[in-house]
Amino acid sequence: MGPAATVNLFDKIVKAADVANDQDHPRIIIVNNPKIPDRTTAILRNGADPLPMMVESARLLAMAHVDFIVIPCVTAHFFHAKLQEQISTPILHVVKETVKHAVTRYPGIGKIGLLATSGTIQAGLFNEACAAANVELLTPDENIQTSNVMKAIYSVKADGPSPASKALISGAAETLIRRGAQAIIAGCTEIPLVLTDGELSVPVIDPLALLALRAVEEAR
Repeated sequence: MGPAATVNLFDKIVKAADVANDQDHPRIIIVNNPKIPDRTTAILRNGADPLPMMVESARLLAMAHVDFIVIPCVTAHFFHAKLQEQISTPILHVVKETVKHAVTRYPGIGKIGLLATSGTIQAGLFNEACAAANVELLTPDENIQTSNVMKAIYSVKADGPSPASKALISGAAETLIRRGAQAIIAGCTEIPLVLTDGELSVPVIDPLALLALRAVEEAR
């Protein structure tokens, strides 16, 4: 998926392992294929289907005899079920892990803000999990989604993190906080590159960090 997000997840897994020497780390095999078509474009505008190349990449990992697979792209989880149908190797689900963590870590939370791609939001990837947890999900209005969130995400993909993309994402987060969000989910793997916990008046939940922890647990 996104190279920067892939590197970020790899780094988080290494740190989450918290071991004394190299040999105690889990073995990790990475297939980083940035040529996979854009997931948001596929979902919203009938763009090129990313599933065939996702299946191809997953099969390469299966051929390497991995025990499970993680995907450092939240929007790609729109295709999770169809991908899993074609691959016998288990694929962890970052959306389910994120919502489960939120309601466990912050008991009684009633409203969560989501910053994510328009594809993730339109596909409702977090809606079902939040509804099941009796949590209201807040998303940016259409103008903020386009001018702040998507602009920042594609900027990070193209040029890496910058003060400008950080300001755009922080501004979008503040609009959700004013509407009552008690935590913000950084629901696109590029967003934690410019927004981290401790920078807002409410917690920032990083799905990649949770996926890294879950991956280490599963590996052990």
